[in-house]
Amino acid sequence: MDVSKFLAKVLGIYLVLVSTAMLLNMAQFSDMVKHLINDAPLMFVTGFFTLIVGLLAVVSHNIWQWNWRLIITIIAWLSLIKGVSLIFVPQFLDSVSLMFVENVKLAYGAGILDFILGLILIYFGFRK
Repeated sequence: MDVSKFLAKVLGIYLVLVSTAMLLNMAQFSDMVKHLINDAPLMFVTGFFTLIVGLLAVVSHNIWQWNWRLIITIIAWLSLIKGVSLIFVPQFLDSVSLMFVENVKLAYGAGILDFILGLILIYFGFRK
């Protein structure tokens, strides 16, 4: 199976499920993020998991073509950058995360964007 199609399927389903959960339970989601920010060891461990997922994605899919595959590449690089940031500058990511969950319009906008990106990836991943 083509790596792009595989990652489109996995990331697409992931984005649709997570964004749907986030949009349906925004108050609970915001509360969880606030609790996570206050748990430095868990944020540190999360950084290592995010880093390895980002590295795997970037190494396996660093395709900079102006088509749907670019979505996967950008998500891969953002995951890698987030993982590095969680390990090296967690206080910066804490403040960004807090700003995100305290701005309801931004949080809903990100959830809707993730949902749409997920649908696009599902379409291209499962298309013959």
